[in-house]
Amino acid sequence: MLNEKPVYNLKVVLRETGIKADVLRAWERRYGLPMPQRSAGGHRLYSQRDIEVIKWLIARQHEGLSISSAVELFREQEASSRNPLGDFGNVEQPTPTQLTVFSSESTLEAFRQKWLASCTSFNETAAEQTLNQAFSLYPVEMVVSQVIQLGMRDLGESWFNGDVSVQQEHFTSAIALRRLETLISATPPPTQQQTILLACPSGEWHTFSLVVLNLFLRRKGFHVVFLGANVPDENLLETVNNIRPALTIFASQQLASAANLQRTARSMREKELQVAFCGRIFNSVTSLRERIPGHFLGTTIEDSLLMIDNLVRLPMPLPQAQDIPSDYQGLASEFAEKRGLIETTTMEELKRLGVPTEYIATANFHLGNELASALELGSISFLTEDMIWLKGLLSRNNFPVEQLNPYLLTYGEAMRKAMKGQSTIFTQWVNSIA
Repeated sequence: MLNEKPVYNLKVVLRETGIKADVLRAWERRYGLPMPQRSAGGHRLYSQRDIEVIKWLIARQHEGLSISSAVELFREQEASSRNPLGDFGNVEQPTPTQLTVFSSESTLEAFRQKWLASCTSFNETAAEQTLNQAFSLYPVEMVVSQVIQLGMRDLGESWFNGDVSVQQEHFTSAIALRRLETLISATPPPTQQQTILLACPSGEWHTFSLVVLNLFLRRKGFHVVFLGANVPDENLLETVNNIRPALTIFASQQLASAANLQRTARSMREKELQVAFCGRIFNSVTSLRERIPGHFLGTTIEDSLLMIDNLVRLPMPLPQAQDIPSDYQGLASEFAEKRGLIETTTMEELKRLGVPTEYIATANFHLGNELASALELGSISFLTEDMIWLKGLLSRNNFPVEQLNPYLLTYGEAMRKAMKGQSTIFTQWVNSIA
């Protein structure tokens, strides 16, 4: 065991560890680690264990952790009855190499790659064991954000690029969500009075980002009500009034659900209810944020948690959303009325031209939804900025990418015939991208 008798002065500690005096004092003042004793004359006195704690924290910094994360990791390991400093039963004092409990195979990035490899191989046991190992070494928030959440992001990009299958993506999502639900069920009772309501707007089925937020908020002591996916507008205001949350948070990943969120947020703003939002679509189409009368939480989970803390502690007036341009207001309803005719005309014309049409129904469904949402939100540019995602979605549904331009031109011509002068905005957009 390490000697805990305070016998070393500051000069010895600085020589043994290489740390600067002002840095060490800042650690003691901000984090209470280490906690030296005082001599009769008021001078700091450190034990051998204090010196090893300092070396341990420095080693974690060299591996990429911030000092605050390193301190949190140290305290979590102590709280779970694990000795962060390892076994010091030998007489010979350990070298810095012996102190290091992490290897190149146990970094967060290594765990993430190992977890993804296990998931995409459908090896559930290996995937679960990898997470268990990561949680045994790192705080919950770090494993969730750096292994699970970033892993799901990497997997999504691989799916988008065609490198993994839908089945692999679904299998990994199931493992991730199951682990998150287990962590949520293990969180202690709320310690804060405020309630936060989490929901996906109507038409949004992707709940992963909200589940992560649910876990982190509960671990911060908030009482959270999680409504899940595809929450309809009907009776939502009544539900909010019954729950009386300090803040209601929505997450949208797609343009269509963002359009639904716009309607919901406007209704809640009229009742002076606090609304915030986040999600992929607002990260990729940044100008869309100005259409939602609510507080944008930011592009990362860290930004979101900080913003939520600020909004709960000191509520701010809701931003005023930009008005929908007048020429779009009538266009959205006109397109909704003529959409069926436009899609039928598109199908018939492509058949006449001899273009394979087995994928056209899928293309019509996705393009129609995206177009209707962009018109309702008040700018065709929203569709332009999200076109890469739409092309990826169509390609993952076996739509040949080389047919996209002929398809769009045919769709635009069908729209011109059905809507006459009202179609100018869309036909100009088609010509610009085709």
